Amino acid sequence: MLNRFFLLGIFCVFFVVGSVAQGPLKSLQQLNEQVAGANTIKEELAAKIERIDYFAQSDVRKWKTALIQLKKQRNRYPSKESQQKIDVLVAEYLLKSGNNDAFKSIFSTKLASVIFLSKDFHLRLNRLRFDYDLARENWNSAKETADSTLRLLRKGRNNAQSSIIYQDLSRLYRTRSMRDSAFWASDRAISFAKRSQKREVLVQALQNQASNYGYFLDLESAVQKELQAIRLAEELHVDPLKIHSFIEIAKYSSYVGNWTEALGYLKRALQLAREFHDDRSIALIGLSFSKVYLHQNQITLAYYHVRKALRYFEQEMDVYHIAQCAHAIGNIASLQGDFNLAKSTYGKAISFFQDQKMGPELAEVYQDYGELCIQMGDLKNAKNYLEQSIASGDIVHSISLIDRYKLLSQISMKNGDLRNALKHQNDYIHFLESTSIKRNDSKIAELTSSNLREERERLIELQQRRIEKEKKEQEILKLQSDRQLYISLIFIFAIIFGLIILFLRMKQVRSRQEQREAELSQTLLRAQMNPHFVFNAMSVIQSYIYENNPEKSSQFLVNFSRLMRLILENSPKEFIPIELELEILDKYLSTQKMRFENRFSYVLHVSDDLLFNKAMVPPMITQPFIENAIEHGQLHTVKNGQIHVTMVEHQGQLEITISDNGVGRKKSAQTKKIRTHKSMAIDITKERIGILNKKYKFNGSLTFSDLDERKESGTLVKIVLPLKFDTANF
Repeated sequence: MLNRFFLLGIFCVFFVVGSVAQGPLKSLQQLNEQVAGANTIKEELAAKIERIDYFAQSDVRKWKTALIQLKKQRNRYPSKESQQKIDVLVAEYLLKSGNNDAFKSIFSTKLASVIFLSKDFHLRLNRLRFDYDLARENWNSAKETADSTLRLLRKGRNNAQSSIIYQDLSRLYRTRSMRDSAFWASDRAISFAKRSQKREVLVQALQNQASNYGYFLDLESAVQKELQAIRLAEELHVDPLKIHSFIEIAKYSSYVGNWTEALGYLKRALQLAREFHDDRSIALIGLSFSKVYLHQNQITLAYYHVRKALRYFEQEMDVYHIAQCAHAIGNIASLQGDFNLAKSTYGKAISFFQDQKMGPELAEVYQDYGELCIQMGDLKNAKNYLEQSIASGDIVHSISLIDRYKLLSQISMKNGDLRNALKHQNDYIHFLESTSIKRNDSKIAELTSSNLREERERLIELQQRRIEKEKKEQEILKLQSDRQLYISLIFIFAIIFGLIILFLRMKQVRSRQEQREAELSQTLLRAQMNPHFVFNAMSVIQSYIYENNPEKSSQFLVNFSRLMRLILENSPKEFIPIELELEILDKYLSTQKMRFENRFSYVLHVSDDLLFNKAMVPPMITQPFIENAIEHGQLHTVKNGQIHVTMVEHQGQLEITISDNGVGRKKSAQTKKIRTHKSMAIDITKERIGILNKKYKFNGSLTFSDLDERKESGTLVKIVLPLKFDTANF
């Protein structure tokens, strides 16, 4: 399994240099000037290392070229420490490129016993040591390396590097199928990343947690985390990080048969990989393309992409992916009916995976070999290979296990072995019921297709901008041929540009004035809402005083004082955190429940996504309808009276529902109390929603309906609001 550990660590290694680097990011021009202006050999090497680290984040092809040049100039830096630093840089690239044999060789012979005084290179060497121990399946040594690194970082309070090390620990636990420990480590990685100034580390932490979900077959959660990582990467303008997420989402889409979405995400990944000259990612994407095209019966395209990927992996001596390409070529040959080529390439893949003890990969080849035998009519060998497929590796986390049981059941049926056919069929059904993969494929498709549409729109917009930019450059070049015309056009352009700026400035002033008026109107409405709420709340206190019940009065006043403080502090605000709104509602409902002597119950539910993403909500937006449910729904007279308040995200909107099982609107309207009661709550709430709609260009709404339309009992209130998040504290 040692090569699989390398592959799991490759993505993090790509950004290890950027994570450990200190100080502000310099431009390439500044780095070149720094190299040219170095006064000593030591300063020159430090400047070249900094430039190589810059290329590692921005242009993988230049990273490789600069590293090759430094290796050729190795004798220029004769000191032992300088030579060791160059070895660290080479080892980092070898690990990233998948040349595992060369990586293990350089580490064991040149770096295993090295100790750096430089904290920067000490940390980098420790991360290489961790991956080296993982490759040798020396779990205890790998964990000790990570723990010692964390102790060192704890002294310096380096949150970004601490997050990276916890991601490494999560990889270690994941590869050993230790689910709870893997998620504990990934949660810690996210926690440290949020406290770090290098927010791009949070993108990596989210991607690491997505890998945990994917490994343990919670594909919907895995896709959600990858989409969160993509959105954050876009906000931070770290596009290279999106390549990994695009490839992973394509893989999860393939698992559930969403080939169109998989193809779309691979194309997005390929576009970014080409932009940043990431040849390795281009090869990995090509291998994935081959698998997708094979399932779509596009044999020519499948073969083209796998051959192109194979050339790169052979060049980099990445034997793991060479074996994967052999497996893919075997699948293509099998589909074409070229049984000899299929058996030959399957044999190469099996030989490598057996040698490296890579069970899951070996199981995949055995399964395809078994299907080839079925195609050839050799049911005996088909049964043998499929049974080996089930026995190989960590089958708990293999989605293909479903197909293996199904095929074995069919073979047993053809052989007349009804007992084993029933057994494999039962195994198939049990696995299908025990995992949510087949049940949530539509949710995964909805998540991926929605994001794909957004990506497509952004791509179109970016292409339009590029086209406009190219046109402007062509116009400028053309104008240079005529100096006089050039000056005249610049003068005219300056006048037009000034007029546009003046027009936009006036429009901006008007927009700010309208926004200020909307905010003042919103504050006024909240001021109208507060007296109405306080008046009704004070009536509750008054009722306890009349009952001469000091204990309940004291308990009520404690809750009410906390409630009033929350209201006074937060009602002037336009939006408050959803957790705070939840606390206000809980305090209010608990006091009302005391007032009516626990004759009704309530449930408050807010989706985990809203809580995690720090959603915001207008203060007291639901309180008037909860009050109506209690007072006019007569819940104290209804058996098992209940109030349910739910807040969820639906199609990019915040959807709030308040339901009760009271007497209903029709019966409530017949009572004297409701006929004489003049409430402004509904009108005020509608006006609040109208102002929010105007300010945020939204189409929010407030609707009422009967909970039980046949009996005309109960009430359901639905509020739709714009979805806002507290990004400052995320």
